[in-house]
Amino acid sequence: MPPRGFLAGPVWLKAIILAAMMTFGPLDTGPQAAETPRKLAVISFGLFGDQGVFRSEATGAARIVSDRFGGDPVTVKFNTKRGGGATARALNATLQATANKLDRDNDVLFLILTSHGSHEGLAVVAGRLNQILTPAALGGMLDRTRINH
Repeated sequence: MPPRGFLAGPVWLKAIILAAMMTFGPLDTGPQAAETPRKLAVISFGLFGDQGVFRSEATGAARIVSDRFGGDPVTVKFNTKRGGGATARALNATLQATANKLDRDNDVLFLILTSHGSHEGLAVVAGRLNQILTPAALGGMLDRTRINH
């Protein structure tokens, strides 16, 4: 587990947002832009409910991405010490429902997950629920959306 506050600093969040902005740049550039503007959907999950920082990171990151790129729809879910809706099952359902609203070849799905992690995956803690979202499980969820971007 990373040291306390390791992921919570604003420098870390800014670095991720800056990297994303540099990666995606303006979403509707090039000759294709006039014909088919890209739509951006944002899904942001704060998976670790025992610390409120993951709620604020999920909410803040979704707001920044949406403001910068015009995300629609924007879905934010997070967990608390008492429970919450940010589970692996909910993530899968949200990804599928959002993918059904997008043009799989042109639109962009921007996924933000914030939690503690390890080589095994991301910790999902919501009240008594305690699970690991493995890279393979997440990869399968994303593959099933069939979104290209």
